[in-house]
Amino acid sequence: MQLIADALPEYEVFVPDLPGYGLTQPLRGADGTRTEHTVELYAKFVEALAEKLGLGPGDLLLGHSFGTIVCSAHAALHRREWAGLALSAPVTNNVFAGRLLPGAAVVELYYRLSQLLPETAGNAFLRSPTILEVTNVTLGVGWDQKLTDYVRDQHRQFFGGYTDRQTLLESYRASSRYTVADFAAQIDLPTLLLPGAKDNLSTVAGRMAVRDALPQGQLEIIRGSGHLVHYEKPVQVARAVRRFGREVGVTGA
Repeated sequence: MQLIADALPEYEVFVPDLPGYGLTQPLRGADGTRTEHTVELYAKFVEALAEKLGLGPGDLLLGHSFGTIVCSAHAALHRREWAGLALSAPVTNNVFAGRLLPGAAVVELYYRLSQLLPETAGNAFLRSPTILEVTNVTLGVGWDQKLTDYVRDQHRQFFGGYTDRQTLLESYRASSRYTVADFAAQIDLPTLLLPGAKDNLSTVAGRMAVRDALPQGQLEIIRGSGHLVHYEKPVQVARAVRRFGREVGVTGA
């Protein structure tokens, strides 16, 4: 999310790692035992972090891709008084239905196969450079060489940055079994949807349905972009977030 943060210099931006990724360890219960990583648990994590940082009515909450599901679940279940909710590349459609089904079936098979392999082989499979390249080709839209090189480097650095295979598989299940639509009607916040015009992980009908289900929803299409709007059109996303912030009374520092 660095490019979006860079394009919002007047804002103080917090970008936490998802639990079990990057520098953030998997979450554990009060007794120290491992806890299953579900959408509900991720929503609690957002609530705990917001409470710790003192965030609320004067702040915007932004999620990207799977983060749009997590942030939507948080907004629906915890009712924190954010100024507004912005959802970049929102997951609006059930991937196991319609035109998204073939691709989802392949991804499901990939994760199921990774579970059958021994730990070392399974991790090698999950961090495969070939899989990363397939992801780049599948999700990229109109990339020039400079952007292609940048995205490849970002994925090389961070795509395999999970702490353990079980956490990764649980987060995959959470990301593939829910959409923003599951929580939209319960979100009592001004909400801005920012899908890429060529996002192949959503449909026009899905986006419109979510917008209409949101009590205070609005939709702004990011032209010339696919699902990876945070790489492809970060300035446009930041511009939309800034405009939305002004509408809901947040203007940055």
